[in-house]
Amino acid sequence: MRTALLVIAFLIAWNGRLAAADPITFEQHIRPILKAYCLDCHGGGEKLPGKLDLRLKRFALSGGKSGPSITVGEPLKSLLVQRMKDGDMPPGEKKVPADKIALIEQWIATGAKTLRDEPMTLPPGLGITADERAYWFYQPLRRIDPPTFSPADRVRTPVDAFVLAKLREKQFNFNPDADRATLLRRATLDLTGLPPTQQELDSFLNDQSPDAYEKRLDQLLASPAYGERWGRHWLDIVGYSDSDGDGAVDTVRPHSWRYRDYVIRALNADKPLNQFVIEQLAGDELVPRPWSNLKPEQIDLLAATGFLRTAPDGTASGGGPADVEQVVTDTIKIVTSSLTGTSVGCAQCHDHRSGPFRHSLWGMPISTLARSGRIWRSSMASRWLSAPVPASK
Repeated sequence: MRTALLVIAFLIAWNGRLAAADPITFEQHIRPILKAYCLDCHGGGEKLPGKLDLRLKRFALSGGKSGPSITVGEPLKSLLVQRMKDGDMPPGEKKVPADKIALIEQWIATGAKTLRDEPMTLPPGLGITADERAYWFYQPLRRIDPPTFSPADRVRTPVDAFVLAKLREKQFNFNPDADRATLLRRATLDLTGLPPTQQELDSFLNDQSPDAYEKRLDQLLASPAYGERWGRHWLDIVGYSDSDGDGAVDTVRPHSWRYRDYVIRALNADKPLNQFVIEQLAGDELVPRPWSNLKPEQIDLLAATGFLRTAPDGTASGGGPADVEQVVTDTIKIVTSSLTGTSVGCAQCHDHRSGPFRHSLWGMPISTLARSGRIWRSSMASRWLSAPVPASK
């Protein structure tokens, strides 16, 4: 008990330092906690248990059947804090951690501040707040001018400038330049996954031209091994596999290699990223039907849709509606995590707790993804799955 009190005291003191530097506000610090632990019941639906709505500070002050849930300036008298500390709320095994309760206490003790005036009413549901939309991850990309350095700092590219700026913040500097043999080994392993041959190493060391390194980089980027090396990273992200993962059967996917080879060819051809994405999401829509007498580039477009067939598939050896739904669910997670950097899997059951994704939007991609999965098993597929492999460019 004594240890627990010391921990809580420390957390309150720590949060006190936070408040001094950055005032604790409902929108930035408290609502995310309530959204994770409370708002599914007290704000997420039209019927509120105990008539308690915690979506706004204003609502928390009004409280529910038991009265106001917070008392500004007095955390120990606040029902919200009492219920959390007693373990009564939220119900179930998942409880609010002590450090987050301490943050709520600090917020109440320092005046229960908000960033802005709150509305008088809100429509039903959690919605997407302005602060969630303002999260740094979801902001448009913008160009930032690199820091400037003197020639003696050995900054050769904008990336070097950003790296050195961060190193200088920690009182570090660049390591000495690598010798030419080490430089070539690093570049060759990085771009192709293979060490340079002795002949390649000798040729590079004997080339004293100012652009010798740049010429060797161009050669490495033109190597078929480049796409094989770097294509694997994308294939890992999308969960590429040569089998369906349907339990012990693990049905072989006899044509999945076509998607693998499409990815390799795309990287080696330096395909624009936007086109790479479009073809994987809707390559079949870019090929007129019927799919007969297809050109090599049309076959490649159809192979690109293997992106939507990388999820484990329990329906390969049977299965029912629940298995179909699981395949689509996993595919949605693959598409969103690979293209947006965010998995929206939580939105399958409720509004996303840490991002601007609504549960009501979950069903939108399902019909499209279910259709894409059927393409690879349909009778039309036999018209192109047996076609020759497009030649690498």
